[in-house]
Amino acid sequence: MPTTQAVLTEQQARHYRDQGYLRLPDPGLSRDFLHDVAALVRDRAARLPAGQAKAYRLYQNNRALMHQLVAHPALTGPLTALLGPNVVYVLNRHNQGSINSPGGHEVRLHRDILQPTRGLLTAVVYLEDATVDTGCTWVIPGSHHAPYVSVPQPDGGGTWLDEHPELADLADQAVPVPVPAGGVLLFDGTLFHTVGPNSGTTTRTSVVLGYRAADELDAHPDPDRQIVVAGEQLYRGNDRPS
Repeated sequence: MPTTQAVLTEQQARHYRDQGYLRLPDPGLSRDFLHDVAALVRDRAARLPAGQAKAYRLYQNNRALMHQLVAHPALTGPLTALLGPNVVYVLNRHNQGSINSPGGHEVRLHRDILQPTRGLLTAVVYLEDATVDTGCTWVIPGSHHAPYVSVPQPDGGGTWLDEHPELADLADQAVPVPVPAGGVLLFDGTLFHTVGPNSGTTTRTSVVLGYRAADELDAHPDPDRQIVVAGEQLYRGNDRPS
């Protein structure tokens, strides 16, 4: 039986740093609360054009509900263990709900950021069971240690693995990471991953959130693109008056 916890053990933190991801099957998010989040995702998804399955700007559309989620101790506890005491939720990456319907979604391995300029930790909160059949996330363990995808090449290329022949031998190393409803998957933004194909008969709904350590060298943090969810926004640049 999974146990609820708001902090990580040393072994869990090490697994995240070594392998680039960590599964939390039961971090302590109440099912009633997640039911409300799922209702928001479905409402926003119903407004999308046909064929689209990702509803962005969830935080801006329901600040009260989404702030409860992004700043919930079930998330900020593990996050501070991995990122440090001062953590911000980013509004300009992820901040979305996603519905993986049967037969939907292109399976394509990618990174969420080109390089760890500021770093990014992706948190996927599953509102329905994410199984191999319903299209759980697949990851390439340890691929956050691979060369950054901004490696120069004739045809350029972004965060997609298949655009980088120098990393092609990683494609066969992807493994599925099933997570039950109410669970969370944390992974490094430079870890290659993809949504899996949904070959089942039910949807797989989730919320995708982005976090990073508060940038202590940023003298003018942008409140329109980041929200402090743990600790505070400190400035510790050495250009401060002595």
